[in-house]
Amino acid sequence: MVATLIIAILVALLMPAIMKAKSKGFQTFCSSNLRGVGIGLISYAESHDGNFPQQVPISQGGCAPLATNSILPGGLISRDVRPFTLAASTLGSPKILSCPTDRGKRPILSFSAVHSTNVSFFTSVRARRNNHNTLLSGDNNIRFVPSGISPIGFRPYWSTNRHDDSVNILFSDGRVQGVRSNDLPQVFYTAARPGP
Repeated sequence: MVATLIIAILVALLMPAIMKAKSKGFQTFCSSNLRGVGIGLISYAESHDGNFPQQVPISQGGCAPLATNSILPGGLISRDVRPFTLAASTLGSPKILSCPTDRGKRPILSFSAVHSTNVSFFTSVRARRNNHNTLLSGDNNIRFVPSGISPIGFRPYWSTNRHDDSVNILFSDGRVQGVRSNDLPQVFYTAARPGP
């Protein structure tokens, strides 16, 4: 009886550490997927004069202009998944378009099945290949609330806690960074600044 009690106490003490390690593993997996997305989109841009699919006109093999109803408040990100399908030849597997912690979304088996309802990442309207601080993509659980003190008129926040109060963001130079909820507005405000 005493041995069983000791084992139960040890399990109770170790469980939070195990859950945290599991959560960190999922974030790393998601970060790896997002890095693959970055490689695919940057490869597309390299063959289109430094322009990402959302900046190349439809007549030239891109998806510009994006539908205004797909652009979220603040004008930085979009729910349009066409940039991912246009870069399909360089993305490899469509499974990289999903995050394991994005509940209810199963890995996609073919690019023909890609829809806004089964992709875990957003695309950025203002990504610029020559400005490394601009956003290219990231976890799509971002929402906006109006804010009079925000330079973009809205304050971004995480709508769900996928990665222990942190979400993965892909920048236009291909780096993936985990951004904590308190730091998210500054990342967006920097990305929104005018520049090259």
